Amino acid sequence: MYQIPVSCSVLIPFIDNVTLVPISSSNNIIVNNQTCNQCLCTAESSYQVLNCFPNNTCQFFDTAPQTYRIQATAQGRLYFPQQILPNASSCCMPDLNLLLSKLRNAISISVSVSPHCLAFDNHGFLVTTQSGGQYLYRYHPTYLTLIDNTSITNVPSLQNMVYYNEAYYVGAYPGTILMIDSNNLTTVLNITSSYINNPRDIMLLNNGRIMIVASTDDSKLIFFNQSNIISSDYSLFYQQTSHYVNPHGMWPINDTAFYVTSWASNTVSLFTANSSDSISWTETLMINAQPIVSSSGGNHITIDECDRRWFSLGLGGILIFDNNGSMIGNFSFPNAQFFDMLITDNYIMYFSDILSNRIVRLDPNITCNY
Repeated sequence: MYQIPVSCSVLIPFIDNVTLVPISSSNNIIVNNQTCNQCLCTAESSYQVLNCFPNNTCQFFDTAPQTYRIQATAQGRLYFPQQILPNASSCCMPDLNLLLSKLRNAISISVSVSPHCLAFDNHGFLVTTQSGGQYLYRYHPTYLTLIDNTSITNVPSLQNMVYYNEAYYVGAYPGTILMIDSNNLTTVLNITSSYINNPRDIMLLNNGRIMIVASTDDSKLIFFNQSNIISSDYSLFYQQTSHYVNPHGMWPINDTAFYVTSWASNTVSLFTANSSDSISWTETLMINAQPIVSSSGGNHITIDECDRRWFSLGLGGILIFDNNGSMIGNFSFPNAQFFDMLITDNYIMYFSDILSNRIVRLDPNITCNY
């Protein structure tokens, strides 16, 4: 670790060629077109962690995430503006059986809604879109009380949603991606493409410069790059057919690797980049749940702080796998069809249930002492 003097500080510790990546949900802000020194001046007064990327992009964290990993990033730099180093990231609940027991006896609350994908935004709200409808809903994360709902009337049916850097990226049937400002709820970008056929998930890589869309009806991944940083516009530059039909949920590992679920095959594939320009990826089968759950429903995958893969399989419940693809556990509750899930600090979990039309919050009363 080094220390560097800058114009607005005395000495700020940093680590070269790495960045910090949160594992559990964490509020952060990404800013473009700012030099690292400019970001340091901003971060010095109120941010605990700062990632500087080589393309004049910065990522600010109010507080250090409780669980994180340090990722190699060429020409990147990780700063601690308050000169406070984060606690070591650790696995809070390595005993999966104990965790599952606590979840099965957890405090549960729910809210009636027709949910699809789940996300947390920069306000700390829990966000979802109406399954097959036109509404975006925001809820209080503790009580699941409705904050507001927004009608998106210029598309026939919302299919998925992700949050990234003060914007909701919403996929709409048959082939539209909307970028909605999370602060004023205005649509700032509308991408309609004949290459997208029923978008089921969206993923942002390279600080938002690369957007990947799971086009499920033609079993393709559609790649867009940010053609104009100022307007945040995206242009199509690559597409790749998935070996397993109906790609559905995606989970980023880093900028050169990510997971994709197959809804029809109940599988999870690992995609790894063959080059730094994100053109051409190698697909490797990592999880095959078809022998366990025969009915189609490979919706989404979530990775927890202990590197376990939670695979939401609709009526088949949630199967849990280790990083080698071996099944190590399962979880479900009655009258549920699992579409998506979020794992937050202290293993408070949120589930979208498309059978009983509800979002369920489970609090297993765990206190992680990181």
